[in-house]
Amino acid sequence: MVYLKLTISKIAELAGVSKATVSRVINGSGYVSKETREKILEIIRKYDFVPDSKAVSLSKKKTFIIALILPATSGPFYGEVIRGVEGVLSNKRYFILLIALDSGQNVSRSRERYISALREGRVDGAIIFDPTIGEKAVARISKTRVPIVFLLKDYRSFGMDCIMVDNFSGSVSMVKHLVEEHNYRNIAFIKGPSVSDDSEERFRGFVSSLKIHGLNIREDFVFSSDFTFEGGRRVFQRLKKVLNQIEAIFCGNDEMALGVIEEMKKEGIRPGKDVAVVGFDDAFWAEHIDPPLTTVHQPMYEVGKIAAQRILDRIENPNSFENPLKIVLQTKLIVRKSCGCG
Repeated sequence: MVYLKLTISKIAELAGVSKATVSRVINGSGYVSKETREKILEIIRKYDFVPDSKAVSLSKKKTFIIALILPATSGPFYGEVIRGVEGVLSNKRYFILLIALDSGQNVSRSRERYISALREGRVDGAIIFDPTIGEKAVARISKTRVPIVFLLKDYRSFGMDCIMVDNFSGSVSMVKHLVEEHNYRNIAFIKGPSVSDDSEERFRGFVSSLKIHGLNIREDFVFSSDFTFEGGRRVFQRLKKVLNQIEAIFCGNDEMALGVIEEMKKEGIRPGKDVAVVGFDDAFWAEHIDPPLTTVHQPMYEVGKIAAQRILDRIENPNSFENPLKIVLQTKLIVRKSCGCG
């Protein structure tokens, strides 16, 4: 490896092109012929050239940092969101400022941190997955005029794009499978937190699909918990009072389903044989538990990837608050053994 203090001017001289052409290659913007691009990249590789990030930031009046706000980093699919976002941003030389709302502070304080980062211009944009945020806080964010993409929340009225998942149809497809393939008629449902739009949409799909199949919802078969493994274990203690009347348990997410399955096994009840248990999310471990979990796949990698693409589009578009988009991604039923199949 040959080491040399290289500048854009020196690269341009060595390649026999203008500094503007070198800049276009480095930034991945504008047209440069394939031959010229390869020539410049070969020089960059040969001399191990790294652009001065401070100089680039100052010249473009950018930080090259995107805030990514998540409820937590330990959930079953937050890693997929991060992976999707990182894959897009890293190719454009952007860094992620990761803020977890459960990072030891209360949620309100964490929210103030990221709103301050937006107001002070410390980031070029933000991808926000904040399930409990209210409209007052959203209005404050909109006044920062920083490009924003919300995940699983629709705030287009504030000029922000949103990436959604069709939770309703996912629940409809699960109930359809339970009723039509297994002839289950007595199905319990475990909801997540009342503040969760996802939980409410999944429950709405559950109720709608029951009605489509001519089944009535029983209030004593509807339970509420908190989308956690421990929440699933706790709610089972209430649910088991009517378990002898239930053929299937539809859990609002996979973590609660895992908690229910663990408690059933302790009671000597066989999940998927004595009582079906299904979930929602398709966590990375869902196919590896016993029995493998029938669930609804959420395309969280794609959610992160599309959100990152949208935020970059908004940064490059000076009219970033005009014509906000709502993009809805489809779920997919994943049939394994916990529902009684196989």
